Amino acid sequence: MPKQDLRNVFFVVAGGSATAERNFERTIQRRRTLDEVRQFLPAQAIDNLEKIYHGSDFIAWGSVPGPMNASRWESMRPEYVVLIYSNGRIRFGGEIAAKVRNKELARYFWSEQETGATWELMYFIVNEERTDVPIEKLNPLFDYKSNYTPQGLSMINESAVSNFAQHYGDILGVLKRLERGEELRHLPERKEVFNAQIDDLIERVPTEHDEMQWRLIRLGHLAKCNVWVPRNDQAKRYHGNTFRDFVIHDLHQTLDVPRSIENIDVVWKFGPYSIKSAFEIEHSTSIYSGILRLSDLRAEAPNSNYPLFIVASEERKRKVFAELTRPTFSGPCLRLNEVIRFLSYGKLRQIDEMSKNAKDFDTGVLFAAGETVPQV
Repeated sequence: MPKQDLRNVFFVVAGGSATAERNFERTIQRRRTLDEVRQFLPAQAIDNLEKIYHGSDFIAWGSVPGPMNASRWESMRPEYVVLIYSNGRIRFGGEIAAKVRNKELARYFWSEQETGATWELMYFIVNEERTDVPIEKLNPLFDYKSNYTPQGLSMINESAVSNFAQHYGDILGVLKRLERGEELRHLPERKEVFNAQIDDLIERVPTEHDEMQWRLIRLGHLAKCNVWVPRNDQAKRYHGNTFRDFVIHDLHQTLDVPRSIENIDVVWKFGPYSIKSAFEIEHSTSIYSGILRLSDLRAEAPNSNYPLFIVASEERKRKVFAELTRPTFSGPCLRLNEVIRFLSYGKLRQIDEMSKNAKDFDTGVLFAAGETVPQV
């Protein structure tokens, strides 16, 4: 199994004064545009941000230089996580996408301190989650005392982060669970939850399967996501479109982006690291195989919040729901009957056709269109 990367986690203090709250409003509560930063950054940096954000608006934050802040900022790299703390609560979490040291841009965003110092140690953020979590709920998970209060820009101890990742996985998913008062789920010590070799007995109608993959690829692009399909599918074509021209070619595996996504039919990601949604397209003789792939993903990232979908013909909906109620899938560990949504071919076609001339796509549309197992 390939080595998994550890994503370091930083606490950032962003409250306690009118200036900090004002700065939080300027670039966290509301997004900024790429056009605003063109005059401050070199062309290569702008090109990088264009690729990261797919031309959409972004979120940014920064710190004032100082011996500790500067060294910690230097150690930051894309995919690391920042947790923004204010007045006893974690208000925001996200992943670092890029960073830049630029006084003029910092002054444009946030003005400057009375001393003339600027928040020039800047970083751009993706996959953000606005939260409202008392820090005393999070502290014990990182081996801090419950009354620990972060100061400035600080990096959480790497061994504590590693221990957290091994037990809980996705830090942003954990924050949302804590906010909702839900019980955290521990990752199993052995990731290979299902050992049986399953014969899929697939009887595919390639044109229909390919059509659904292509529609999900197209909608993923509209939603400003990076799209993954299995390597063996990347050479496929649909209506003259070769899949490999529209999807990412490599995965960056981390503890919360496991290798089990490699064989899922379509995965939407924002930035190279976080999963936004996963789709299994099923018209095989055994619906079980597609659910099993999603169950592996769920088992490896039990605290994540992203939606999972089975895409199939309307005629197969009852079969999908029957499989999802099996004790293997609906038990208290996975609860796939609550997590996986059914999306019919017809609804996917309708949504895609309605979006043909759109400039973007709200992922909530698919979530609303998906159906969950009826409650008995």
